Amino acid sequence: MLKTILNKMIMKVHAVRSVANDPLNKYKFRVTIPGLATGIGFQKVSGLKREMGILEYSEGGYSAVRKMKGKEKIEPIVLERGMFADKDLQQLYVDSLSSATSRTTITIELLDKQDTTARTWTLGEAWVKSWEGSDLDAMSEDVAIEKIIVEAEYYID
Repeated sequence: MLKTILNKMIMKVHAVRSVANDPLNKYKFRVTIPGLATGIGFQKVSGLKREMGILEYSEGGYSAVRKMKGKEKIEPIVLERGMFADKDLQQLYVDSLSSATSRTTITIELLDKQDTTARTWTLGEAWVKSWEGSDLDAMSEDVAIEKIIVEAEYYID
């Protein structure tokens, strides 16, 4: 009987939680790229990935390959937004082609429900590798989307 009462008390304690303990929503984020207007919004960010390289070493007399930690690899980041009359994203790509100083620091922030920064990813030595325009289709009612792919050398922690 006492065990049943204690279990109910424990369940009541766990039934109360705050919004602070909720996982973050993926739709509230902000991307800051120097040279772009601060009000520019992106529809989607993908490619936030860090991976350690592996060095493989074969030693005579052993049947297994030794594996050692290598250098960190950074995946390309894909940024998508609705296409506007301006050519700001396309210009970032053109600047990467023509300027020796086109590398910059890009910040991606994931916001909580109160619009406070909860997580931040800062890309060092980043530049726009490619720009892609939208498919055009006379039968579609979809918004035209443009995309840039950003390369970076490292994450700034």
